[in-house]
Amino acid sequence: MKKSLIAIAALSAMAFATTDYEVGGAIGRNAVSHSPISNYNLLNLRVGKYLPKNHVLRFELERSEKFGNKDLVKDEHLLRALVNVEHYFPIEDSKITPYAFVGAGYQWVSSEYDNNMVADLGVGAKYLVSSKWDAFAELRGLRDFSNNDNHYGILVGAVYKFGKTEPKVEKKPEPKPVAVIDRDKDGVADVKDLCPGTPGGVKVNEKGCPVDSDGDGVADYLDKCPNTPENVKVDQNGCPIDSDGDGVADYLDKCPNTPKDFKVDQNGCPVLFNFEIQFDYNSANIKPEYMERIQKFADFLKQHPEVKAEIQGHTDNKGSAAYNKKLSEKRAKAVYETLIKLGVSKEQLSYKGYGEENPIASNDTEEGRAKNRRVVAKLYF
Repeated sequence: MKKSLIAIAALSAMAFATTDYEVGGAIGRNAVSHSPISNYNLLNLRVGKYLPKNHVLRFELERSEKFGNKDLVKDEHLLRALVNVEHYFPIEDSKITPYAFVGAGYQWVSSEYDNNMVADLGVGAKYLVSSKWDAFAELRGLRDFSNNDNHYGILVGAVYKFGKTEPKVEKKPEPKPVAVIDRDKDGVADVKDLCPGTPGGVKVNEKGCPVDSDGDGVADYLDKCPNTPENVKVDQNGCPIDSDGDGVADYLDKCPNTPKDFKVDQNGCPVLFNFEIQFDYNSANIKPEYMERIQKFADFLKQHPEVKAEIQGHTDNKGSAAYNKKLSEKRAKAVYETLIKLGVSKEQLSYKGYGEENPIASNDTEEGRAKNRRVVAKLYF
């Protein structure tokens, strides 16, 4: 039987000769729990074939002298054949390689102790001594099924590697590069782009959205009023809202809801209203078609009793200055009296004729002279 086992071991080694494998030996000590069998020393010889995925197929022969019943003090011996599958856990850039193994086999004993099947399992670690040599130590548990014994042991030894210099660390394959798709060419990949379809050449933030420097909700490339103060309501062009259309934004307008046609100051408050009345030559009579604008101004004054107005008459330079001044005063008075009839308080009104003193256009043309013949209201708060 022993010769057969040796022959099997030799044939196994020959079969491995052309591939990666290891041969080695170890010495060990086994303790037997709850058994009349004495603790024993052993010699372990092994041949291992390296398999894919960090596995080693091991064939082992063990020999022990002085094996037997400790009460009878017998010096018998044991021969054991094992086949184990080892899985090792290589650590990158480390000389130590831990492993675990499990297997089964058969043992022959030259005593009244029964020959029988056994199974074993254990853990160990190899230390890289050189490119060809590994030292190892392992802890093993072995079950003797027929004799109902448990054997616990430790083995230390070394293996020589043929055709293999070190365990292969199976590295995870490098992930294939994913093509970065950026349809709008803004420099932010589509998977991260919260604003796809941004026009070309528009500056964007890390989310792929057009930059809005003043934070008014309108992107810079559409913002016609950049640098709007914070929290100011803007229109679709990024410009501050001007609800009454007087040219002064709401956030600056101290006189909101100023009617159209009023000239306002930098605070949005009315300062001038042009009645745009055309008088007949040498006349101060107001024609009916101009009453709508006078009514509009009267309504404004009645809604704002804190406002006072001077009704001013102006003429062109045709005729004498004295005559023009008297005529302009008559025309201003006509508008003044009409406003009072419409319900405006006298406390809010005054009138004055300025003649040709304050032209707003050239008197050298008929068009210019027509602009100078005017009645306006100068407002005071």
